[in-house]
Amino acid sequence: MAVTSARRLTGAAVAFAAVLLLSSSADRGRLAGLDRQAFDAVRGRRGPAAVHVAHAVSALAEPHVAYPMLALAGLAAARRCPWWKAAVPCLVVSSGAAARRRLSRAIARQRPPASAWLTEPEGFSLPSKHTTLAVLTVGATANAAGVRGAPAYAAMVVTGAGVGASRVCLGVHWPADVVAGWLFATGWLCLTSPAPGTRD
Repeated sequence: MAVTSARRLTGAAVAFAAVLLLSSSADRGRLAGLDRQAFDAVRGRRGPAAVHVAHAVSALAEPHVAYPMLALAGLAAARRCPWWKAAVPCLVVSSGAAARRRLSRAIARQRPPASAWLTEPEGFSLPSKHTTLAVLTVGATANAAGVRGAPAYAAMVVTGAGVGASRVCLGVHWPADVVAGWLFATGWLCLTSPAPGTRD
């Protein structure tokens, strides 16, 4: 148990450190150049079909979609465990979303130019809100359902990549914002709940 807890804390520390590293280097140097090149490549290739899909995928990471999913996961978990354990997924996601918002305000990275936007964003750019919320929701739901290991990680990666790509396609996030959102969510899950890759 002590080894597992140490691994979780180490995983969280590494993820958060990577977010801070991204935030400090995303607007200058080689990383900034790569970030903008990737953004411009996506922007230059987005067609009507891609934009339509991006809007649909992005909508899946809105709070009015994510929180009902968490409520259903909590109800399912309540059949197997006490109510306070069933409430954990909602607490993990809501606290993670609040922490991300505070961190984003502290970093205050500016979004891509408004001329690239195909939807109206909210707040600052890094970490990506939609990517963070999507990965937190999938990870917390997997934990509530007792799904761990490779299947849970795969779901988190696919969800983060899909939602993150949709936000870049819609022109409201740099790629580094998406990576930071995935890292932050993964770190928060390690810190606040049994990591998907561990067994208690």
